Amino acid sequence: MRITRYIIAIITAISLITAPAYSAGDFLSSRVKDISDRKYEGAVIELLDNAKDSIVMSMYFLNLSDTKNPASLMVNDLLEARERGVDVSLYLNTTFQDADRDRDYFIQNLIIKSLKAAGCKIHLMPSARKLHDKLVIVDNRFIAEGSTNWSISGLRMNLESSTLIDSPDLAEIKLERLKAFMRLIKKEEESTYTPYYTKNLLSTLKIPNTLLLDKQCFSRMVTSKDSRAIDLYLLLLAHSQLTKKDGFFLNLEDMGLSLGLPKDHTDVALRRQVIKSLKKLKRRYKLIDVDFYHAKNAYIVILPAPSVVEGSPRGEGSGFFTIPTNTIINNRDLSMRLKFLLLIEAYLRSEGEDIDFISSSTLAQRFGTHESTLHQARKEFGGVKYY
Repeated sequence: MRITRYIIAIITAISLITAPAYSAGDFLSSRVKDISDRKYEGAVIELLDNAKDSIVMSMYFLNLSDTKNPASLMVNDLLEARERGVDVSLYLNTTFQDADRDRDYFIQNLIIKSLKAAGCKIHLMPSARKLHDKLVIVDNRFIAEGSTNWSISGLRMNLESSTLIDSPDLAEIKLERLKAFMRLIKKEEESTYTPYYTKNLLSTLKIPNTLLLDKQCFSRMVTSKDSRAIDLYLLLLAHSQLTKKDGFFLNLEDMGLSLGLPKDHTDVALRRQVIKSLKKLKRRYKLIDVDFYHAKNAYIVILPAPSVVEGSPRGEGSGFFTIPTNTIINNRDLSMRLKFLLLIEAYLRSEGEDIDFISSSTLAQRFGTHESTLHQARKEFGGVKYY
C-alpha cells in the first residue's frame, strides 16, 4: 500500500513538472456562448443583421450553387449589411479535391460577382495554400468560430461545434492574421512565370530512333492527336540534354508557358494542363516517370527509349538522329502532323534517305500513321526547308 502511494506521488509530481505552464497573460478576457449545431445559423444571422461597422469572413467551403440554399441566404445578409454601409470582406479557400472548383470557379460565379458589385472585398487564397477557417468576425469584437462551413450540410445536417466569443482583443489578433494572408496573396499574385524551358537550349536535339519507329510512341501521339504530349516530351528531352541529367525538378507553371499556354491562365489552369500531359507520358506512352511535389513542382525522370523495333527494315531502330532545336521546339506555327513529318525527314536524312523519293503510303506504313496525315503534312511542308 505504501509503495502504491509512492508511485502515485511520483506520477503526480511528474505531471506537474511536464504540464504546460500558462501564465495569466496568455489568456484574453472574453464572454463566450455555445452556438453549436442548429444554434449556429440563427446566431450568425443575428450578428450579420446587427453589424454596424465591419464583417470579415474566412471560410473553407462556401456553397454558391444557387440562391435558395441556407448559405446563399446568409450571403444575402452580407449584401444587406453592405447596403447599410458596413465594410464586408471575405477570405475564401480555393483548393479542393473537386477539380471543377478552383479560383476560376469563384471568379466566374454570379454570387461572387454580385458581392463584388456591391463593394464587398473578395480575397481568394492562392491555390498553393489551403484555407481551413470557419470564421466570422463582426464589428472588430464578435467572433463566431468552430467547425461549421457555410454549406447545406454544415448549417442544417452535420453535428458541428461552434462558439460565439465577445472579445475585441482576440478579434484584433484574428484580424491581424488575416492581414498577413493579404500580404501572402499579394506576394503570390506578383510572382511571375516565364517560358523558362525554351531558353538557352542546345542547338540540336538528339532523339532516339525508336521514338519514331515504335508505334506506341510518336506515331500513337499523332494518331491520338496528343500534340501537347509531343511538345512536352520534346521540351523535357531538350532540358535533359541541356542539363545532362535524366532526372530533374520541373516548375509546372513555367512549363505551361513554355508550351505556349495563354499567359492569362491562372496558376491552377497552367498546372492542370501540364499535369494532364505528364500523366499521359507516364501511363500511356511510358516515356517518363513523374512524382508531384506540393502544388508547383514535379520530379521528372526520362526513361530509356524503347529497344530496337523487331521486324523493322534492315533491323533499324538503334541509335539516334538529330534535328535543329529551333525547328522542332520554338516554331509555334507547326501543326502536329508537320512536326511529325519533319521528325521523319530528319531521321531519314540520318539514314542517307531522301523523303522526296518515298511515297506517303510507304511512310505511313513504315512510321505507323495514316497516309492522309502525311499527305496533309506534305502540303503544309511545301518543299520549305525548316533547318
